[in-house]
Amino acid sequence: MRELLIKLFFTFLESVFLYRMIDELLICKFKGFKKTMFLSMAILIDTLFVQLCHLRLSMLRTLLFTAISLVIVQSLYKDSIFIKIFFILLNNYIFIISDMITGNLLSWICKINVRNVISGVSGLTISFSILSKITAFLLVFSYIRFFKKIDFNIPTKYWISMDLITEFFIILINFFMIIEGTLQNENFQYSVQIVRMSLYFLLMSVLMIYLFGRICLFYQKEKQMYALKLKNKALKDQLAFQEASASELKKIRHDIKNNLANISYLLKENHIEESVGYINAITSTLESTKSIIHCGNNYLDSILNYEMTLCKNNNIDACFEIDNIPKLNIAPTDLSSIISNVLNNAVEANLKLTESERYISLKIFCYKNYLSIIVKNPYKHILIEDNGTLITNKKDKFYHGYGLKSVESSVKRYRGNFKYSYENNIFMSMIILPLNPNSD
Repeated sequence: MRELLIKLFFTFLESVFLYRMIDELLICKFKGFKKTMFLSMAILIDTLFVQLCHLRLSMLRTLLFTAISLVIVQSLYKDSIFIKIFFILLNNYIFIISDMITGNLLSWICKINVRNVISGVSGLTISFSILSKITAFLLVFSYIRFFKKIDFNIPTKYWISMDLITEFFIILINFFMIIEGTLQNENFQYSVQIVRMSLYFLLMSVLMIYLFGRICLFYQKEKQMYALKLKNKALKDQLAFQEASASELKKIRHDIKNNLANISYLLKENHIEESVGYINAITSTLESTKSIIHCGNNYLDSILNYEMTLCKNNNIDACFEIDNIPKLNIAPTDLSSIISNVLNNAVEANLKLTESERYISLKIFCYKNYLSIIVKNPYKHILIEDNGTLITNKKDKFYHGYGLKSVESSVKRYRGNFKYSYENNIFMSMIILPLNPNSD
């Protein structure tokens, strides 16, 4: 009974380490009491399984444990299944390598077979379990700190590669665990060799994960550069629109004397209809250079007038209802990124429809120290959602579909909230931003 309780306790610690890493790095589907209850149940199930499973082959036990843990983690957490597999396998590898290094080190020091170190209820066995769990604890929390710094949104092929490499290391370590007891019957010096090999494997795995982290950071920087390019493009488009309007206005002013002289001549010759047509043409040209939206915020006016022109050029019925907006404590690049990305997605969705079906509804208003932005547009293409994230149906999936992620990132930077919904072929984006994001 005492041996069973000791094993249960140390197995319980391993389960706690596993779900602590998972919970720190992945997004849980539940919050509050539900999350605590489900995590407690998951730890208990894993702990009991390890103790009740009587498979002799450690590799089979590892595979079965991985499968059960994956089912639990898949039901509790978001993110890709390949990411979940990796972290489960990584924890299993940490537990195995910690046991192997600690067990063989004590075997060499005490000059006894490693099987006598890891089994039973002696003081040596308890010391082995404590040292092994301390080693595992240090490795687990080091990896948590490392992976918290990187973005997991990289091509799936890299996660699959990491899953296969980690599984290969686990198989290799299990093989050495099977033969180490037999080797020690002949010579205890094999314990030193196995410790060395275990340390080599550990260093190799650390190097492998470090290189994987560098790949993640590379893609993270690539996406940041792409987001910056999107912001710069939006600002350049708006600047080009303003310059074109200013140039057209200068041209009209330059030609005003000639136009007035022509109209005067037509009136003297009693060509009333031609004069009216001439005046209407000038008025129409002036209207095209006139800013349609004046909300009291110059940056917002520039963005919205450009988007309004974009809608007109694509025969999209645009209904923009904009309240008087005060000065915002939001960088122009971020404001442009938020509004332009949402509206550009709406324009893209409309271009897939017939002209009679196209429309965009935009409402921007202030309420209780918050700026609210609501965009509605029709759509008919298939929307694919994975773990709460819309998946693009374009070929370049890594870069395309980044618009909404860029919006979400910019909104979070200002302590705001971004949500979207789609129902009855109507897509709605809702953004809420505090007018003073730096205030508590």
